[in-house]
Amino acid sequence: MAITISLSPLNVDGSASNFVYAIATLSFSGNYTAGGDTLDFTQVADKLPSTQVVQAIAESQNGNSGYYIPLQGTALNNWKLKAFLGGGTEITAGAYPASVTTDIVQLSITARKLL
Repeated sequence: MAITISLSPLNVDGSASNFVYAIATLSFSGNYTAGGDTLDFTQVADKLPSTQVVQAIAESQNGNSGYYIPLQGTALNNWKLKAFLGGGTEITAGAYPASVTTDIVQLSITARKLL
């Protein structure tokens, strides 16, 4: 698994009426796939009391000039995450560069609350 999602139960807020909000941290290893690497929310399904993620936003927390774009999937286990260099070029397929593996990337998750 190239992208690991770490989510502390303390970073999950279900106090809103219709949505659950969570802040997770992403770790990268292995190889990047052109077009985006798989972002599998089933890794944190036990902490995220929902089966419907409606929004995800990934941001560098340490000033890295690169950026990340989550692409919605049809299920929790088939979202994609595209990674870009500072100039706007998608990173090439192959081993993740150090600029990504050393980056601190947080993922803001909004999920529909199960009623």
